[in-house]
Parts: sequence; structure tokens; C-alpha cells
Amino acid sequence: MKNKIIRTIFWAGLIAIASSASAEDSGRSVWEAIVDTLPAGMVSEENSSGSYLSDTWVGMKTIISEGSSGLLLPAYTIHPGYAYKTEKRHNENGYTWGGGISRNFIDSRGNRRIMYAMAFSDSHNNFEPFMGYGWLSRWRLGSTPFYAEAGYTIGLTARGDYKWIPFPAPLPLLGVGTDNFSIYGTYVPFSDIFFFFANMTFDDRKSRHMPDTPKSLFSNKVLIYAGGGWQKTTLKGMPKPSSISSDGAYSAGLRYFVTPDWALDFSVNRSGTHSIHANGSKVGSYKLTSYSLAVQYHFRAAERVKLYAGVGAGYFRSDQQDFKEGWGAKKDIFTPVIQAGGTVAVTRNLHVTGGMDLGFPRYKAHSPTDDSFSMRPSPVTFKLALGLAF
Repeated sequence: MKNKIIRTIFWAGLIAIASSASAEDSGRSVWEAIVDTLPAGMVSEENSSGSYLSDTWVGMKTIISEGSSGLLLPAYTIHPGYAYKTEKRHNENGYTWGGGISRNFIDSRGNRRIMYAMAFSDSHNNFEPFMGYGWLSRWRLGSTPFYAEAGYTIGLTARGDYKWIPFPAPLPLLGVGTDNFSIYGTYVPFSDIFFFFANMTFDDRKSRHMPDTPKSLFSNKVLIYAGGGWQKTTLKGMPKPSSISSDGAYSAGLRYFVTPDWALDFSVNRSGTHSIHANGSKVGSYKLTSYSLAVQYHFRAAERVKLYAGVGAGYFRSDQQDFKEGWGAKKDIFTPVIQAGGTVAVTRNLHVTGGMDLGFPRYKAHSPTDDSFSMRPSPVTFKLALGLAF
């Protein structure tokens, strides 16, 4: 019953929002107002080609070419108690770390239109990509720089528990924030969850169309970096009750800019010792070494700052394993990798870079009472490094 009430509230609100978005156009129906919020609605009647698909393509290209770049940071998912029993909620992943890129366009009516692509760790600690279009009506909160935002997104995603078959996901969106930073939430009816993410936007329309000069702070194509950080782990798949410790980590990498915006990044992360406990006692430990190759998109957030998001593949090796008799786990596996972070140019040759690397290793394991289970630490490495650019 609660589930139906929530759905009704979200979608009734969406219809009301879409209707009010074109309230100044007398005689327009609710359906016409909703259609106007789609990408084709950005094309005026004078410039329309007469083909809805063609106008949609023009509207999408306008958002991408003229919109401001943004860094998306998926952060948290709520599994409500009315839909998930206590034991099931314990097995679901609430920290849906991830990253992505958006292009944000504020139209003539002050509404926000977004084209975006992101990836994150889903409720089962699996890799999930998501891309699509979003429309949000905005209302300024008094004389403050904050806005309330409400609208929808039409996305395309694929999940491991649905055999990676792509499927559409029309979802409501609610948010609050400023022109440069907003937090959004959505209700996902087919999973019965509430998903939250942040959107950091910056007006880089001029800088991304301007080539870097030889004296620019970001004109060098190669960055070699090394540093340290913290590797957060969340143990899933182990027999209950069980836990795993997080520990420090160090990292190094080589980043090559193919263009001023696109880069290939090869990185190595090495963690400290992760201790595994089950039934109140320590049953094993290991150190994790990962080698990752990712494609990254970088955009200018300030004169000395660039933000980035990346996706790629990694080889994750669990070594120096020390398990009690009867316990054990596979040592290595290949997995997708998601990255998000930023770089500060101290000088043209000295850069500070940092961010988050997320992997999805699954190690076949066994215990004295369970012949086989999946150990899923889902490591998230938060790192900060000093780099030499040349």
C-alpha cells in the first residue's frame, strides 16, 4: 500500500510540474506540456525540421555542445524497511559509490535539461551503467542562491541480475542546490529503493573549445603520480555474522592525455592488511593489489582545477593470504573499474591529483561449514597523489 502511495505522489507531482512548466502558454494541454520538456522542445517552431526525431537529435546536441560540464557522484541508496526485511536490508549495499559526467543546460524558462552518463555499485555490489536525459523545473528559495528542483529522467541501464539486457528506466527526480552544486534523489519502483547522487557543474563552455597554449597549466600530455590514501571495504557474500577491516593504501600511475579532455590512465593501488572476522573471531587476512586501465574525461572547473570521471578494467589480486584451516579464497580476478576525482595544477609541471577508484572483485571462497561462496569486498580506494607533468 505504501509503495503505491509513493508512486502516485511522484508521478502525480511530475504531471503537475510539467503542466506548470508551460503555464504561460495558454491553451496547451498537459500532454503538450510534457512533450515540450523533452529534447525536441528546445527547438523553436521556426527552426523545426518537421521531424520529431530530427528535432530530438538537435535538442540533445544543443545540450551537449552548449551546456556546462558536471561531475556526477552517486553516493547512497535507501532500502526502505516496509519493502526489505531486516536480514535482507543487511545484505543490500547502501553506499552506491560511482562517478559520471553530465552536461547541464538552463533553458529560456529557467528549467534545467541534462544529458548524462554514469556508473556505480548497485544494491548487490555489482557494476551498473546508467545514461540518459533529464528535465527539472526550478524554483528559487527566497533570495538565497538555492533552488528546489523537480522533474524526471529517461534513462537506459543494464544490470547483472537481469543478464545485462539494456532496458529503459523513466524515473522521477527531486533535488535542491545552487547553479553549481545539486543533490538529487529518485524513487526506483522496480527495485523499491531511493537513490541519491550529487551533480557538481561548472561553466566550461568557452575553455573546452579553446586549445591549451604551450604555457597553459594543463598543456602537458603526460602526468606521472604517486601517493597514498585509504581503502574502504564492505564485505558481502561471507557467512553471517562476518566483517572485514579497511586499511591504508598507496598508489602510483601514469596518465596520458590524447586530447586536452580525454586521457588514458594506468594506475596501481596497493592496500594494507585487511582482516576478516567471522563468528566473533579472526579467520584470515590479505592485502589487495590492483592494476587498472581507464578512459577518463577531464573538464575545467577553475583556472588551476580540472575534474574527471573514468571507466575501465582492472586486475585485482588478493595476495599474502593468511587463512585459518578450512578457510580460503581465490587470489585474482578481472573486474570493471569506476573513477572520479580532480587535479590541481600547482605549477605547469607540478600537479596534485586525487579521487576515488572503485572495483568489483568477486573471489570464490570456502569455509569449514560452506563449500563455496562469493567473497565480495568491493574496495573503494580514496587517494591523493603528487604528480610530475611533462
